[in-house]
Amino acid sequence: MRYVLIIFVFCCIHNANAQILNIDREIEDSMKKPWYLLISGSFSKDKQKVDINDLSTYSEYVYKLKSNNAFTFIGQVDATVSGKQVLQNEGFFQVKHRDLDKRLNSFEYYLQYQWNGAWGMVSRKLVGVNFRRRILEKNGLDLYSGIGLFYQFENWNFNGVTDSNLIPIGYDLVQKNDIRTNFYIKGGLKLFKNCDFVTQTYLQSNLVDFLRNNQLRVYISSMLKYNINTNFQLGFNLDLTYNRNPPVPINATYYGYLINLGFKF
Repeated sequence: MRYVLIIFVFCCIHNANAQILNIDREIEDSMKKPWYLLISGSFSKDKQKVDINDLSTYSEYVYKLKSNNAFTFIGQVDATVSGKQVLQNEGFFQVKHRDLDKRLNSFEYYLQYQWNGAWGMVSRKLVGVNFRRRILEKNGLDLYSGIGLFYQFENWNFNGVTDSNLIPIGYDLVQKNDIRTNFYIKGGLKLFKNCDFVTQTYLQSNLVDFLRNNQLRVYISSMLKYNINTNFQLGFNLDLTYNRNPPVPINATYYGYLINLGFKF
C-alpha cells in the first residue's frame, strides 16, 4: 500500500498558491537534530501539438538555535510552458526567525519575495514582524495566535485580467506599497507518531484603511504531512486566497492544492 501511495503522488502533483506561510509542525519541531531539510519536485515533458513542459519544486529548511529559536527557509517554484506560451509562472521564497513553541509569548520576523504570472503579480516584496502567543500546548495539540505588521511593495501588470475592457490602453506597471496589519491563528495536531496536521488562517488589511477593510485579504492554508520513513515524506497542502480589492481587476478568490513526495535530510 505504501508504494501505491508513492506512485499516486508522482502522478497527481498540482500547485498551491502561497501567501505567507509558517513551518512549525509538531514532528519537525520536536526532532533532536539541529537542522532539517526537505526537497521535493517534479518535471514532465509531453509532445503534443506543441511541447508542454511542467516543473514544480518545493523546499523547506529549518536550523535550530540554542536559544530555542530557529531560522526557517521556504522556497517554491511552479512553471508550465506550452510551446512559447507560459501558462504558469509562480513561486515564493521566505526566510523567518521564530520560536520553537517553547515560550508563552515570542516575536517572529520574516522576509518574503513572491511572484505569480497568471495573476499579473510581477513581484511582491515584504518584510514583517508578528507577536505570537501560545494559547494551548498539550499532548501533541497546539494552538497559537499572532498579530503584527508588515510592509509590502508590489508590481502588477494586467496579464491576469480576463475582461479586455478593463485593461487600459498603453498601461504601465501598477505599483503599490503599503503597511498592513496581520492577524493569524494556527492549530497543529500530531495525529500519530509519523503524521501531523497544521491549519492556519491569516487576516490582513491595510493599516490606514483598517476600519473600512477595503483592502482585506484572507489566506487559509492546511497541511497534512506523513513521514513514510527516515528519508521520505508524503505531503498534502490545500490553500485558499481571498483578496477583496486586488491592485488590478482579477478574480477575488483563488485556491490550489499540492500533493508531493519529499526527500528529507
